[in-house]
Amino acid sequence: MKTISQIVINTVLALSFSIAQTPIKFSIKGTLKGTSKYSKIYLHHKWNNDFKTDSVIIRNNSFNFKGTTPEINMYWINFDRNPMALPNAPFFIDQSNITIEAHVDSLYNARVKAGKEQNYFVEYRTLMKNFGTQQQAMYQKYNEALQRNDAATVNQIQEDFTKLNEKVKNTLKEMIKTHPASPVSGYIIYQEFNNNPNISVTELEEVVSYLDKNFLNTKFGKLAQQKLMQINGTAIGKKIMEFTQNDPNGKPVNIRDFEGKYVLIDFWASWCGPCRMENPFVVAAYNKFKDKGFTVLGVSLDQNKNAWLKAIEKDGLTWTHVSDLKGWSNEVAQAFGISSIPQNILIDKNGIIIAKNLRGDALERKLSEIFGE
Repeated sequence: MKTISQIVINTVLALSFSIAQTPIKFSIKGTLKGTSKYSKIYLHHKWNNDFKTDSVIIRNNSFNFKGTTPEINMYWINFDRNPMALPNAPFFIDQSNITIEAHVDSLYNARVKAGKEQNYFVEYRTLMKNFGTQQQAMYQKYNEALQRNDAATVNQIQEDFTKLNEKVKNTLKEMIKTHPASPVSGYIIYQEFNNNPNISVTELEEVVSYLDKNFLNTKFGKLAQQKLMQINGTAIGKKIMEFTQNDPNGKPVNIRDFEGKYVLIDFWASWCGPCRMENPFVVAAYNKFKDKGFTVLGVSLDQNKNAWLKAIEKDGLTWTHVSDLKGWSNEVAQAFGISSIPQNILIDKNGIIIAKNLRGDALERKLSEIFGE
């Protein structure tokens, strides 16, 4: 019996047609508020895994771009030739005339007027912004509860966090189901559907199956399927992908170095509040089982080495750590399709994946089951 993922992938391979993508000739008119610190503004997008960049001179706090995009696509503006530089303002070009109003000191909050796809993108971003605000509030309360040794409140916040995560996931699923042929839906799947601790391959297959079959040959349709294939590659029962990355001293660490041990590959960062909330649970499990054949390999999505090392010391993370200090572009995280943290993968002595995203005391329970305690 074929799985949904097989049906989806086979459908794409069998397609000899798709909805014709009409190139969009666009014009962007932008205005900047605040004292201008910059002489140029840059317009970026990504096509076939390559960044494309254009620039114009800012005159009287105004700027104009003209161009053509092969299909509805996400672009972003910033004040740097480097497309990854922050701050930036992302948006979807889905019609010929685009207007942008922004403040030079808060570019990310730019108001972009375009068509229905951009409106959908704004809806999605607003949801995730509100989610982030609630996350940060929970993290602050969590830290306060830890300081006063309030175990009941700590446990309640963990429970509330899981419920919030589930609510956001279900909201996103409904949005995708309602917009099956939207590039924004493909973007959401690629960007967010590692966001929840209990996301499964089956659940992602379900979400991808919502997409219109003729949309699957577009840029964001392909990205959505790429996310599915990445998660299939990290499914329980699969052999872990081999990888190497340097520790803080520049020494290469290979996942094969840990053969013969159970290893939790923990994706985190010093700046990630939810990651820091999880660290006490990982520390407790590590201290309990480290002498029984268990260890942790921390893969950090930090860019600042000092912040990374300080977090390791402050949180008492005494296991092996690696990072290439490329932030979200961390090569190991990219290979595993990591688009949100915290996330973790538990492998056995032979490198076979046996569990994923063990949050709270779930890691200790799983290890107790393994080691017979």
